[in-house]
Amino acid sequence: MSKILRANPGPHAVARRAIDRCRTAARPGSRCRRERGVVLVITLILIVILSLLGTFAIRNATQSERSINGIRSAEVAREAAETALRFCEQVAIFDGDGKDYTEYGTSGLRDKIIATTIGSESDPAAAWRTEANWTDSSNAIQVPPDYFKKDTGGTSPLTTAPRCLIQKIETTSTPKLTGYLITARGFANNAKYTPTTGKATQGAESWMQSVLTRSS
Repeated sequence: MSKILRANPGPHAVARRAIDRCRTAARPGSRCRRERGVVLVITLILIVILSLLGTFAIRNATQSERSINGIRSAEVAREAAETALRFCEQVAIFDGDGKDYTEYGTSGLRDKIIATTIGSESDPAAAWRTEANWTDSSNAIQVPPDYFKKDTGGTSPLTTAPRCLIQKIETTSTPKLTGYLITARGFANNAKYTPTTGKATQGAESWMQSVLTRSS
């Protein structure tokens, strides 16, 4: 009886078959090549999407920071205007008593009170409406640094001192009321104010008014 001997393929033959399979898969139009192309496209799409999400996140963070800074600046300007309003109310009260307000090293502030009377705060002739009345050489009263630093706790001093105008007011109503119209302006540190023109061209600015009257 004869035996049929089968040759046992060695490791080199197995390696050749593996190489042949890889070469077959790499042929144009093969399934393996198509799958690799789809994976590449999906990867690129995911990269683009992640890049867009990152860009939107950075933009939103920047806009949020700007909004917060704007709110903070507006609040600083409002507090500065309120400080000027309180200071000039003291000047007006002292003037009503025939005295000059000399606190915080100030003097001669009574002379800055505008004696030309108006009927109300909405009077077209009110001095606060004219920019020239807000210059350093006009009747505008600058709040001394010691006052507004004390009012804000001595932190973050203001770059531009708040200021106010005081004008005498006399109503035509019955009973007649006489007193003072006080208009205050406050500026944040990002404001650009020109003392020679009385204009604020940029940054946060706040206006406040109050009326002190006495019946006569």
